[in-house]
Amino acid sequence: MDNTIKFRSRGSSLLPGERYAPPSVFFHWAIALLIVIAYAAVIIKGYLPRGSAPRALSLTIHEWAALAVLVLAVPRLLIRLIKGAPAALPGHAWWVRAGSSAAHLLLYLFMFAQPVLGYLTLNAQGHPLTIPGLDIALPQFIAKDEQTGRSIKEIHETIGNAFYWVIGFHALAALWHHYFRRDDTLRRML
Repeated sequence: MDNTIKFRSRGSSLLPGERYAPPSVFFHWAIALLIVIAYAAVIIKGYLPRGSAPRALSLTIHEWAALAVLVLAVPRLLIRLIKGAPAALPGHAWWVRAGSSAAHLLLYLFMFAQPVLGYLTLNAQGHPLTIPGLDIALPQFIAKDEQTGRSIKEIHETIGNAFYWVIGFHALAALWHHYFRRDDTLRRML
């Protein structure tokens, strides 16, 4: 096996099999943007006075950005299962490939678990999620139970805090590959 790093000149194009399919690229960046919006909204909410309209709006933005993540994660996962991912680039050690696979698995779990946990928290707290402008409430999957709501919310927040690190690691790894290793890892998702 050839473990040498293959450098390309700036501006050279990747072959179609070397990059992610266009739908995968779209879903990656759309979900990334929605996750940033969800995180920003919940952080901003913490600085706003309880009971205020801006705080309620911030929470609504958080909820709907998270729900959009879940909706977009379904086709993203289906495309990944059907089309797969491009083959690993040559020159990456086994531990780099293993770390990449583990991080991607965690990110996929996060995209599904976090919105579901947030939605179940709302259910257990007795707060229906309604479609803005239509006032149509989404279905309740669990009955109102304050203790259950607190427990699920704690799990949701713990996972959310842990994923600052996972998402940060993912972004730093992409930048490390791009600027220090100067390989095509990041360019495959652009």
